[in-house]
Amino acid sequence: MSTLAEDLALLLVDPTTGKPVVDGTAFDRAVAGALLFDLAGAERIAVTGTGAKARVAVVGGPTGNPLLDAAIDRLGPKERRAAGAVERLAKMRSAVFARLVDAGILTAERNRIFGLIPTTTWRFPDPGPRAALQGGLAAVLTAAAEPDARQAALVSLLYAVKAEHKVVAGDRRALRARAKQVAEGDWAGSAVAQAVQAVQATVMAAVVAATVAGAAAGGS
Repeated sequence: MSTLAEDLALLLVDPTTGKPVVDGTAFDRAVAGALLFDLAGAERIAVTGTGAKARVAVVGGPTGNPLLDAAIDRLGPKERRAAGAVERLAKMRSAVFARLVDAGILTAERNRIFGLIPTTTWRFPDPGPRAALQGGLAAVLTAAAEPDARQAALVSLLYAVKAEHKVVAGDRRALRARAKQVAEGDWAGSAVAQAVQAVQATVMAAVVAATVAGAAAGGS
């Protein structure tokens, strides 16, 4: 089975343009949050405290999944704030995409803008996995279908980066309201609930901070 991080990365790439539907800050931190969800589900992290003030520590040994084990190595043995954990895992975009390429779901088309600036366009030789994910989330967000825990985790991360309307077509306000309802629902088991709260708060705070910084830079 694919990781949540791989599923989220697929959803955040537009199959028509081959480009992410959110900016780099949001993309990388959402994927980092998904990796923390994966590690929490595998019982490889312990979370103390709540929200953005929570602290995360690695527990247990390798999972046997190369992507998750790389995330464990990146976190290291030191307990750290959830925000610090997200920032460390935000550097794993390339590893997540490499898994999708190896699985034959994506291919990378690399070019240079004006012959100078490198750019990557992602193509979908196998559109089935993304279509299945998107269809399941569409049922949850537009038809009020009850999500399973995996779908709820994906919705909560899309909600954190304000991307639900970029993945599922529909009325933007209605999608936002439904995503909020799912994200705040009691879908996570007790072992994962603290991680969910910490990741949601941390990812949302990181995206807001980046937006404010960008606006300040643009106005200076």
